[in-house]
Amino acid sequence: MMKERQYTNRENEGESTFGITYNKGYFMNINGYRISVQFGYGNYVDSDIRYGREPAVKLAVIDNPDMVIDASMGFSVWQSNFAEVMIDGVNGDTIKNTSEGDMVFGWCSAECVAKFIGCIASAQPEEDIKAAINQIYESNR
Repeated sequence: MMKERQYTNRENEGESTFGITYNKGYFMNINGYRISVQFGYGNYVDSDIRYGREPAVKLAVIDNPDMVIDASMGFSVWQSNFAEVMIDGVNGDTIKNTSEGDMVFGWCSAECVAKFIGCIASAQPEEDIKAAINQIYESNR
């Protein structure tokens, strides 16, 4: 019988400040916002990463020796030149990419991600940062 996959390593309730997701991205909770930065298979990133030129790998784990996972889990270091970013607002709304009508900002450079983080970190309580986030994205394409 396969053991159910655990969502998080933490036993406490709520989400921690930092998290990683399947060796292909991370999220951070900053100033009431959650920014998710993903750069793995299927994300809006480098085409060789996005479309998975690396084959899926079989990872032997105690609970499921036949478990097949995507390629990112088979590497100690996973890299990409671009990342896909999603930012959840204080009230749970996702800040939308207005130029593409999407919930994520694709093909973001490291500089763009850093500016997103700076904008979030410097936001004042109750400040609407949607326009600023979209301006950062548009100016870094």
